[in-house]
Formats: sequence, C-alpha cells, structure tokens
Amino acid sequence: MSIWVDANGWPIPPTVLLGCLVAEILYFRGWQVLVKAEQRKTARARTHPELISFEAGEYQRNTWLWRGAFFLGAIFATLLASSAPIDILSSRLLWVHMIQHLLFLVVIAPLLVAAAPLLPVWLGLPRWTRRLVRASAVLKAGNAFNKVGHWLRKPAVSCGLLIIGIWAWHWPALYDLALTNAAIHDWCEHTTFLAVSVLFWTQVIPSHPLRPRLSYPGRMACVGIAIAQNVVLAVVLGFASAPFYAPYAHLVTGAGGFSALQDQQFGAGLMWTVGDFPFVSALSILVLRWLASQSDDTGSAIQSHTITEG
Repeated sequence: MSIWVDANGWPIPPTVLLGCLVAEILYFRGWQVLVKAEQRKTARARTHPELISFEAGEYQRNTWLWRGAFFLGAIFATLLASSAPIDILSSRLLWVHMIQHLLFLVVIAPLLVAAAPLLPVWLGLPRWTRRLVRASAVLKAGNAFNKVGHWLRKPAVSCGLLIIGIWAWHWPALYDLALTNAAIHDWCEHTTFLAVSVLFWTQVIPSHPLRPRLSYPGRMACVGIAIAQNVVLAVVLGFASAPFYAPYAHLVTGAGGFSALQDQQFGAGLMWTVGDFPFVSALSILVLRWLASQSDDTGSAIQSHTITEG
C-alpha cells in the first residue's frame, strides 16, 4: 500500500480538507474587513493627522498582515500533520508519531493563537449567524459558556490541562488505544492536544481580543513549567529499559532499521530537542520584552523624578 494516500485514496482526509477550507474562508473574510478598516484609518491620518496617528494605523495594518501569515502557517501545518504519509508512518514508527504530536502542540497551536482568529472568524460569519449568536448570549446557556471559558483561561487551569493532556495520552493504555482506533486517534487524541495547547499559548501570546492574564514573570513561569514537564516525559521515554507501547514493542526491528526501543529513544530525543525549541524561543522573547519593559519603567521614573526636582 502506498504511503501517499490513505485507505480511501485521499492524501489528506476530506473532513480535514473541508474544515481547513471553511476556516480559511471565514478567517479571511473577516481579516479583509479588518485590514480595510485599518487602511481607511491610515488614509484619514494622512489628511487629518490630528485625528489618528499615521504610524499607529500602519502598525495595526501590518499586524493583521502578519496574523494572516500565521493563520496560513497553522493551516499548512494542520494539513501536513493530517497527511497520509505522516498518519501511516506514525502507526509504524513512534518517532514519526511524535513529530505528528509536536506539530499540534508546538507548531499549529502557537501559530493559531498568534493569528488571533476570534475577531476575523466572527466578522467572516454570515450576518444571520452573528444575530443568532448574539440572541443566545442573553440566555443562561450563553452565560454558562462564558463562565466556562473564563475558568478555562485561568493560568493555573490552562497550564494544568496542558500537562494532564500530554501525560494522559502518553500513558501506555491510552496511547495503544489511540493507535488501534482511528476515530479515537484523530478526534480525541489530536483534538485534546490542540485544545489544551491553544489554551496554554493564550497565556503566553496575545491573541486579540484575548490577552495573557499574567505579567511577564508569570508567563515565563508558565513556559518554564511546560519545558520542565516536556523534559521529564522525554527522560521517562528515552531512558526506559523496554518499549512502552505494544503496537511498536512487538516488532523486533521496525521499519527503517530501528528496534522498538531505539525507535522510542529517538522519539524521546525529538520531544526533548525539537519539542522544547518553541518553548525556549518563547521564553527568550518574554525575557527580552520583560527587560525592555523594566528599562522603560526605570527611564520613566527617572524622568518624572527629574521633572519633580526641577
């Protein structure tokens, strides 16, 4: 059987293709409205600089251009993670399965959060749909939904759910179940990874209109916890004396010349190195921005003190 298409002859499952197409249509319909609005602000700034800052209008427009690029990156990574070669090889090699997991956890999720999809998708919906949602917002169900969303975005809850989601699906019983059941693998395991990682990254990356609820030190602590749990799990997998997962363990020598234990060790190495890279990058950016904010605060304090003394 070719690895380039699945059992139904599709290189990417049609449900994934359809979902990505709908998401792109909704996002870029709303994205176009937002970019045009910023262009109008910029045009007004040229003729009436007292009304709005030209630089601010340009910054907002460029920001949405970058967000559109991030969204396209998230769509591409989703198609890659769901493609037949990745999906088929992940059932034969643990390290390929680990790459698939990392795409959801540390590539698709942060790109999606950075794309700030809530407002563009909302504006991209048909008007009757937006009216229906507004009408439901006054009902108790709408209030309950808001309360659940508010609770899920608590930093401790978001970080806790990320750790629970990752460790639960790497528990051998659940991992083996996902490998032997395509529906659980695609719709439970992958959905869990994407949901908990998106919640986590909203604590780190501003995603208009959502903002991180923590200060820079708090956000750095969240990322540090994510790095620590990732390293611990990689150590558990990498230094094991025997394979953990039955669908791989029964192979004396797997595809590519790996034994099952070597395959597990290589997957753990990818988790430790490639999996930590986005977290370490985010931590570095947060440290630099925190130091810059501290410098700005110090400069403002000195200036205020000088003016007061004068």
